[in-house]
Amino acid sequence: MDEVLKVDVHSNRTTAASMAIVSVVVYLAMINLQSILMPLAIAILLYFIIKPPEQIIYRKVGNRFVSYGTVLVSGILTVYLISIFLYDNLSQFVDDIPEITAAFEEKRQKYAEADLYGLEAIFSNSDIISDVASPENIETFVIAILGSLGGFLGIMSTVVIFLLFIVLEEHTIAKRFNSAFPNSYGRAKKIVSESTESITAYVVSKVTCSAGQAFVMTIIISPIGFDLPGWFLFGILCFLLDFIPIIGALFATIPPVIIGFIMLEPISAILMLAMLIGNQQVFGSFIEPNLSGAKIGISPFVLLLTVMLFAQVWGIAGAIIGAPIVIIVRLVLDENERTRPIAMMMANDVEEE
Repeated sequence: MDEVLKVDVHSNRTTAASMAIVSVVVYLAMINLQSILMPLAIAILLYFIIKPPEQIIYRKVGNRFVSYGTVLVSGILTVYLISIFLYDNLSQFVDDIPEITAAFEEKRQKYAEADLYGLEAIFSNSDIISDVASPENIETFVIAILGSLGGFLGIMSTVVIFLLFIVLEEHTIAKRFNSAFPNSYGRAKKIVSESTESITAYVVSKVTCSAGQAFVMTIIISPIGFDLPGWFLFGILCFLLDFIPIIGALFATIPPVIIGFIMLEPISAILMLAMLIGNQQVFGSFIEPNLSGAKIGISPFVLLLTVMLFAQVWGIAGAIIGAPIVIIVRLVLDENERTRPIAMMMANDVEEE
């Protein structure tokens, strides 16, 4: 019994040491091979985004070239049209910054002179308020986010090349792997199948909920609703940042809330805040979990750490694509008996035996 216990302890230590070494190597590779690994990761994520509509079209036309071509052309045209409208709205928002700044200073002085049970001291200090909620800071934040996302254009040629080869080899790679590693084919096939199912569920639910939440938010702050400057801009940011798990939607909501409290009357601003929070909770707490089900199965704490790590290494792009990568990692770890405890610790919940 003692010998078996010693063997188990040694095995656990060996596994832990191996995982630590692999983690360090992967982290160094992410840093030093960013120009290769980040476009590859983006191409894989795009593949899972275009795959569901491509399958629908393929079942109707029966031609892969037509199905993929339709999806890609539709996507390019959609992005082009949105970019035009986004540029116009961003330009208008920048032009409105002086007006927002004047309203901001007027509101600050108004509350600084009011009796707010001691809180007026905060508004009387212009430096504190400016550091937290000045229109200039909002403009800087928005342009920085768009600049980071616009950096994708610099690597899009590499992404397109990777995506093209992924599409061309999606039906041949399984045969080659079976010929090269016949003894491992069954396990690899299971991992690929479960990974595809989980990531497809994640991507479909995330795209659907991000688009739905962004659409509702855009309606709320558009001329139909509270008519805030940059309403379309903030709607697009909501869609993009919501791909960052846990904290993305929060960051997307903060700028329009601040502008709302600057430009609107207090009652209207509070009503808008309640509607935005309600919109976020409905999609984040009810719709998205029901769409993705239990296929993702990653602990929120692990997701948060993943977002922070990938954001530190790859910026906004890393924060967006980190979640699909950690889903694959957990499924791979779960297939090996020695690494299964790590996968269980990464899971959101486990079934008790």
